[in-house]
Amino acid sequence: MLLHGPPAETGVADPGRGAIAEGDMVIVYERPDSMKAATVHSAAMFNNRFDHFSMKNWVGKAFGCRVTGSRGGWVYLLRPTPELWTKVLSHRTQILYVADISMVAACLELSPGSVVLESGTGSGSLTTA
Repeated sequence: MLLHGPPAETGVADPGRGAIAEGDMVIVYERPDSMKAATVHSAAMFNNRFDHFSMKNWVGKAFGCRVTGSRGGWVYLLRPTPELWTKVLSHRTQILYVADISMVAACLELSPGSVVLESGTGSGSLTTA
């Protein structure tokens, strides 16, 4: 299956998807094995080994858009989801992965509307699932 990304510098956000705003958390997709979480501040820069990106250019863009840096490099700005959040966390020994979370939810017979109390001092990966 061939996946096509959105066009570069997509401009105005689709009202159904929402626009990136000052203070929003975005997942910066650099390549399949490299994603980072970033909080958008219009006075800040996001730097990686590919390019330098001014966050002021991110405000008002649609989640999922591709943005270009000062030297022509590009990244995608994704809306945080529980799965993406788990992928951008540094994986320590106690992290729960998607397969683990699925097993816990299945064994507890959770369904929409279930009330679950979770406590701990970990990453919060299960809480966001």
